Amino acid sequence: MVLGGLLVIAAIIGLIAGGGGTAGPVEASATTTTSTTTVPAATATTATTTTTVATTTTPTMTIVETTTVATTTTTAPDPVAAIEAFVPEFAGMIATGDVQGLFDTLHPAVLDAQDADLCRAYIEREILALVDYRLTGAVTGPAPTTFGSTTVDVYSGTVSFSYQGQPFDSTATFALVGGQVRWFTTCR
Repeated sequence: MVLGGLLVIAAIIGLIAGGGGTAGPVEASATTTTSTTTVPAATATTATTTTTVATTTTPTMTIVETTTVATTTTTAPDPVAAIEAFVPEFAGMIATGDVQGLFDTLHPAVLDAQDADLCRAYIEREILALVDYRLTGAVTGPAPTTFGSTTVDVYSGTVSFSYQGQPFDSTATFALVGGQVRWFTTCR
């Protein structure tokens, strides 16, 4: 019996010495080791040793996705500054003979009140004949003005130009439609 006890103690010490240390991360969640020792028939003793290895968990990586949304703030254009910038563009369309550009920048109220073909012919005949078109006075407004059956807040400014060799000063009227400058005229 003493021999059997010694064998059991030796088996336990062998297990502790052989597998008790840690050599690195353990991937299994649990391990059970069973050791059986058989002694001579007179005294049969079976020793079972169970060793539970600590479970290690692989760290979980959390990916955080960040979305940046750009915000755009839209402000209405300054009508006076927009008109002051438009007049040189208007003069450029005259100088290059851009009938379509001039027609497209007419205020919709002009085309509601007058025939489109008449306005196109007027642009080709008279507006394209203007030379040295420029803004010479301050832009004022808005002032509600009825054009045809539409009342529009218009801005006015003094302009100068030459027509058939004669210098003229006149008042031009403009309004913004969807943030874009449009001009008024009476097509004839």
